[in-house]
Amino acid sequence: ALEISTESADRLYYGTTRGDLYRIDDAHSGDPQPQDITGTGFPDGYISCIAVDPTDADKVLVIFSNYEVVSIWFSENGGLNWNSVSGNLEEKADGTGNGPSVRWAEILPVDQGTIYYAGTSTGLYSTMEIQGSSTTWSQEGASTIGNVVIDMIISRTTDNLVVVGTHGNGVYSANVSATSTNEKEPTHLAN
Repeated sequence: ALEISTESADRLYYGTTRGDLYRIDDAHSGDPQPQDITGTGFPDGYISCIAVDPTDADKVLVIFSNYEVVSIWFSENGGLNWNSVSGNLEEKADGTGNGPSVRWAEILPVDQGTIYYAGTSTGLYSTMEIQGSSTTWSQEGASTIGNVVIDMIISRTTDNLVVVGTHGNGVYSANVSATSTNEKEPTHLAN
C-alpha cells in the first residue's frame, strides 16, 4: 500500500504484506531514507490501504484487511503513536470474532469536520469522530450500496465527491456538501 501526502507535500507512506509501515519525508528529492513507523500494537498482517488526511500529513489511517485482527489504526503525529480505531467494526476488542474485514479507507475534510470512510466486506461505513477503540462506525448506503464488499474509495476535496467501487455491485458516488451533513452524520451515497 502506498499513499503520498498533499499537505505538507511529498511525504510518502508505504506498508508491506508483513504489516510493516514506513514513512519517507521529502520523497521527491535527494536520497531520502525511510523511517520505520510500524506501530507496536500492529498485527502481523497485510496492510491493504493507507489514507492520509489531505489537509494534514500527520493524520493517517492504516488498514489491515485480514480477518481476526484489529483492522483500523490511526495516528495524529505522522506515525509516532498509533491507536486502534476499529471500534464497533470488531466483534471483540482484539479483532477476533465475526467482524468484517476492512479493505479500504478514505479521509475527507468537510466544513463540519472530517469524515473517515471504511470500506469493508459488509459495506461502506463512516464516522466523524475518531475515539480510539470506542469509535462508532455507521453504515452508509444500506438501501443502495448494501452489504457488498467495498474494494476502493476515493474522494476529492474540490467538490467533496466520494466514489465507492464495489465487488460485483457497481460504482456509487455522492457529493458530500456542507448542507447535507447533519450533526456529524455524513450523506448517504447513492448511484
